[in-house]
Amino acid sequence: MSSTEGPEVGLHLFRKVPHFRILVCGGDGTVGWVLDTIDKQNYVSPPPVAILPAGTGNDLARVLSWGGGLGSVERQGGLCTLLHDIEQAAVTILDRWKVSIVNQQGKLLEPSKFLNNYLGVGCDAKVALEIHNMREENPEKFYNQFMNK
Repeated sequence: MSSTEGPEVGLHLFRKVPHFRILVCGGDGTVGWVLDTIDKQNYVSPPPVAILPAGTGNDLARVLSWGGGLGSVERQGGLCTLLHDIEQAAVTILDRWKVSIVNQQGKLLEPSKFLNNYLGVGCDAKVALEIHNMREENPEKFYNQFMNK
């Protein structure tokens, strides 16, 4: 994946492969990007997704017990152990909501958004928004996990 070529290419390539699983390497934003793309593919049975927590925000990975960062993966046996755990993992259904904002006439005011099983409000949401805005304005300053923190 890259900013110009997203997860659509890989999902299309594996579309006919039975029982494939996806490993997303990144944080909450990357995971959300992949999950949104999976939703748009209209799978009869969407592929399971595991997370290698390599982003700034790894809250979803923590909630799903994949760890809070690359350090936690190393402490739990490294990449080989993680890949084995993914292969053996039970699939957990993630609660996702589609939110649409419409006016009184039913006209869509903004593109629909998906929310994953929890909603941050208050201070955590403010910090996440500020980091997102800084990353958009200065991408050269956010080139790896260490710099993101």
